[in-house]
Amino acid sequence: MIRRLRWKLTAFNTAITGAILLGMTLLCLFVSERDTREQAFQSFSGSVNTASAYLQSQDRLSITWLRQMESGSGCLIAIQDGGNPLFSMGLSWRHRELEPELKQVRQRAREEYHLSAEAGQSGSCAFSMRGRGGEEYYAGLSLVHKDGAAVELILLRPLGQMEGAIRRQRLIVALGEIVALGLLAVFSWCFTGKMLRPIQENQRRQAQFTAAASHELRTPLAAILSAVSAMEQAEPGERTQFSDIVRREGRRMTRLIGDLLTLASADSQSWELRPEQAEPDMLLLGVYETYLPQAREKGLNLHLDLNEAGCPQGCFDRERVAQILSILMDNAISYTPAPGDIQLRLTVSRGMARFTVSDTGPGVPEGEKKRIFERFHRGQSSRTDRSHFGLGLCVASEITALLRGRLWVEDAPEGGAKFLLEIPL
Repeated sequence: MIRRLRWKLTAFNTAITGAILLGMTLLCLFVSERDTREQAFQSFSGSVNTASAYLQSQDRLSITWLRQMESGSGCLIAIQDGGNPLFSMGLSWRHRELEPELKQVRQRAREEYHLSAEAGQSGSCAFSMRGRGGEEYYAGLSLVHKDGAAVELILLRPLGQMEGAIRRQRLIVALGEIVALGLLAVFSWCFTGKMLRPIQENQRRQAQFTAAASHELRTPLAAILSAVSAMEQAEPGERTQFSDIVRREGRRMTRLIGDLLTLASADSQSWELRPEQAEPDMLLLGVYETYLPQAREKGLNLHLDLNEAGCPQGCFDRERVAQILSILMDNAISYTPAPGDIQLRLTVSRGMARFTVSDTGPGVPEGEKKRIFERFHRGQSSRTDRSHFGLGLCVASEITALLRGRLWVEDAPEGGAKFLLEIPL
């Protein structure tokens, strides 16, 4: 499904961006070709004006000037003096072949620009035309009257070379467009893959989460069903034992469901913070008093270290912070063997409150310090402890992220684990 979506997004991005790129390329190509033709025509018109000025200023025609004019402008030149053809460098061997084109130039100059030897007017004109074989030309005619005779000069510039250059430019642009579309498709494929990777990872995590949650829920449920079945066949005096099993496993299932709902709320971003003015030291004192009987019952010493100078109030979600500390205390009491020590500590600095829960338990191996905050991950020391599902620290980590705080674990000086929670006040 993700792969199919990736193909669709790649095709869509390539098509849309390619269409925009193609449109801009065609526009730029159109402007470039138009400017090329305009510049070529202006250059040709300049040659016609230069030839006209030369005819008006000179009494004799120079072969050197004709040669330079034809080679410099790329034009073919035909000259008539009083209706008689004079020598022509470029047209000398094509004069008869291009005679229809020359007649076409004279006719158009007469009809559109009113230039003819019979009218007795001097002037010049330039325009584009198409010859008999479909070949395009820039054509120009310059007419000068001297001593009662008309000198006519016609310039023809074939456009085949320029049109060939334009076609080559189009081919190069088309190849560049194809290469650009290919690179764009590769980029879109990589970009959509990177964009969809979190979704794919989220689906994978959801599948793992569902499978692990189903497995964990099945364990207490199987114990409850087994105890109920045994209770139905047991003697009245033995039923109390099975009812205790049902009650204990029911509490385990309730706790597990609560953790699952908490994580589901985190995944759906439906958590709401309720910040209020509270004192961090009083919050930690409440956690201490709550877990003191439980620690004594297990034979553990619970210590509280508060700032003697007092702690300023802060605005934070008191219930969420207490929930995190409760998870840390549950872990500390569960994994610390008796006789052992658990210490609660609070320090405040630069608007940040740091809560520390350290114990003298087995500690956390270096390779496990990051993984213990993953869902359903349990360290080696807790594999046989059925009261923990590997969700508590994950829940604490999710809440900490919601509070924009930090939660991490270090080695305690006494050899156990030290969990540190830092939240902004």
